[in-house]
Amino acid sequence: MEIKYKLYPYPVLSSYSNDYGTGSFDVAIDIVRDGYDLRIDFLATLTCKSLQDCIKQGLAKFVYHLECAQTGFRTVVQTDKVSEVYTLLNKAVNGKLQICPFIVAVDDLKGFTSPDFHEDYQGIAFDIEAGCVMAVGKMVTVDISKDIDDLANTPSIFNISKNPDENCKQMLVDMSQRKIIIKLPLSDFYSYKALSATPLALPILNSLTVIPALVYVLEELRALPIQERSENSDTLWYKVLSKALLTQFDCDIESEEFSNQNCLVLAQKLIDNPVTDAFTFLTSSFGAAGGDEL
Repeated sequence: MEIKYKLYPYPVLSSYSNDYGTGSFDVAIDIVRDGYDLRIDFLATLTCKSLQDCIKQGLAKFVYHLECAQTGFRTVVQTDKVSEVYTLLNKAVNGKLQICPFIVAVDDLKGFTSPDFHEDYQGIAFDIEAGCVMAVGKMVTVDISKDIDDLANTPSIFNISKNPDENCKQMLVDMSQRKIIIKLPLSDFYSYKALSATPLALPILNSLTVIPALVYVLEELRALPIQERSENSDTLWYKVLSKALLTQFDCDIESEEFSNQNCLVLAQKLIDNPVTDAFTFLTSSFGAAGGDEL
């Protein structure tokens, strides 16, 4: 949505109206990469004491409306704090993201008035219903770039193949080749091929194959002395993996910092957390609505 000039039946604090003679509402919005996702930092500046009091009393909140027309993503962030952080999943947006700041009543206000009102409204009280806008900040539009090396969308560094050894019943990983070779027992391989034709099943397949394979590779690299890790630099998988870690997670494979990483957590982040999508697909497919806590 775009913030446009709008008339309200009561005074609203904004930069495009003179309903308030004094006071201001503005929000500094900072967006930074958090792996493949985005971290949005909100910092509100409000100099109207009557609106400040409404927020302190729980009668109003800061509200941030986020919308991406290209993907149909839309959400609302509500908070009573001037500083707030929201994590936006990379898969949710593409192209322009519009962020509109408001202050919104969350409870009915009877007889609301403010000394900051324009002189025309001085001495007049207004009844404001819950859900009504009380202040409008400046809209921010951000162009979300998709030029990232998402390993989940880089199947060229993984090769799923059948294990020629029919006696082997376990999945094996070979990192000595140009690609990471994931060897599956014969029956598992054909099951994988059949399921891979269904796009919605890909998060499950990634969780079952790519995630454990990546954990194995990361742990093998972590176990090597730092100076020996670069011996894999001629392989495609090492080039893509090291670039993704450095650019998206500020983690250098050839550093002591990498030695302290949790490989299971890092592998899931690199593949954009497919486990969540896998559970979503499974629960929707089998009609599960949740269960008792173990």
